[in-house]
Order: sequence, then C-alpha cells, then structure tokens
Amino acid sequence: MNDYLTRLGVPPKIQQFFAVEEPIFDFGNETEYFSDTIHRVPTTSNLWMAGDQFARQLIITFSAMEAIAFLTLNQTAYQNFNDILFIATGARIGNGQLSWIRLNLKGREFTMAFGNDLIGRITDIKVATAIRNKAVRLTFQEGNVIAWLKEKKSVFEEDKLSLHAFETTFGIRTMIRTCKPLNHLTFLDELKYDTPRRYHA
Repeated sequence: MNDYLTRLGVPPKIQQFFAVEEPIFDFGNETEYFSDTIHRVPTTSNLWMAGDQFARQLIITFSAMEAIAFLTLNQTAYQNFNDILFIATGARIGNGQLSWIRLNLKGREFTMAFGNDLIGRITDIKVATAIRNKAVRLTFQEGNVIAWLKEKKSVFEEDKLSLHAFETTFGIRTMIRTCKPLNHLTFLDELKYDTPRRYHA
C-alpha cells in the first residue's frame, strides 16, 4: 500500500491488483515514476503490463498511473479483476509495440483509455487501425486532420475527430471501444482533482 495513492482515493484492492508499494513502474528498459510533485512517463519500445495475460478484456493506456486512475474511476464496471489486462505504451507509441499487440493478443475485447484531447483521439485511431491491420496515415494541417485509408482521403475538423467519426467516414468497424475522462484531459487528472478522497473496500 502506498500512502499517497491511498490519499488520492485508490482502494487497497486496486493497489494490490497493480502490486503497488511505490509508484515506480518498470517497462524493462525505462521506468515510469510518480509522486505528488512529478510524473515521468518514459518513451520506450517496451510495454508495461498488469493483470492476467490471458484475460478477455484488454485496456490500453499511455502510462501505468493512467491505468490505476482508470480502474479506480471505473471499478464498478469491472467487477472481475481476473479478467482484465492493462497495457501501458509509454509517452510515444511505436509500430513495434502495435505489431506485438496485434500478433499476440488476438481475440480480446479492447478498450483504449487515452487522453481527452486531439492527441488522444488521433492515438485512438492509430492504435485501433493498427490492431485491425489497416494502414492509415494521419497528418495535421491548418486546424484539420487529414486521414488516408488506402486511396481514400478525408478531412476532419480538429474538434470533430474521433474513432467513431473516422469509422463512419471510411465505412469500417474496428469493434474497439474508447473511454474518455469526463472533465479533464486524463484519468489521472480526474482522480487528482475531481474525486472525493475516499475508497470502497
């Protein structure tokens, strides 16, 4: 148990699920570190994981602390922790990471829990299409996002871009969910600034 996470409202059972004694998370070649004054998320080619590698439900985030915040805020939707696998990619998602996920985690129910901003929405599209092995190219120009899928091109206004809008425009269905924080850019910010400091055992 970590005192700071407890003060943030992270229940003991969630701290136990993530095996948190100190909020330091090993990506193999890099480390994520979190305290009341700093949150360092590494850029790495590796993935951080927590949970059962054979679990049906797989949730992808940028960081381990985002995973902890996500589950804390959404724990009523996930009664069986044995059926969840969390993956954190680090600050920048690489093609090698996406290929590994696509090849090794087939047949899962994916949820993407990235930020509630343009980068998060672009990441939703990039990750979902990579998992479904669809070659997509995205660029940003003059307040618009330009997307190509095969020979088809479409332009999205920044505030109207989403995975759903992308799928509708291009006539595809990835069958991958997205989940966004309600009032902040990240789940961690929502946990830090919006939730009562209490937990349910």
